[in-house]
Amino acid sequence: MRRRPDGNMQDMSESGPGEDVAAKMERDADELDERIDKLEEHISDAKRAAQARREEAAPGEAVAGDSEETRGTPGQGDDPEGAVDD
Repeated sequence: MRRRPDGNMQDMSESGPGEDVAAKMERDADELDERIDKLEEHISDAKRAAQARREEAAPGEAVAGDSEETRGTPGQGDDPEGAVDD
């Protein structure tokens, strides 16, 4: 074993300052690619879930408070007979 510059011990089999930099960069790049793939999957899942919630909330464009569906019929809202003195 030998001591690394940070004070921790390192096996002789572990690479040190003479490590093949290209190999380390390749491993790091592969790890980043895997992480990116996982993030893309999470983003896609979130987009699908959001779309499903939008469709559940507004099936066929029928949204609560739609002015066309909330208009009363003629006579609606009149006071019941006898409720108001004439």
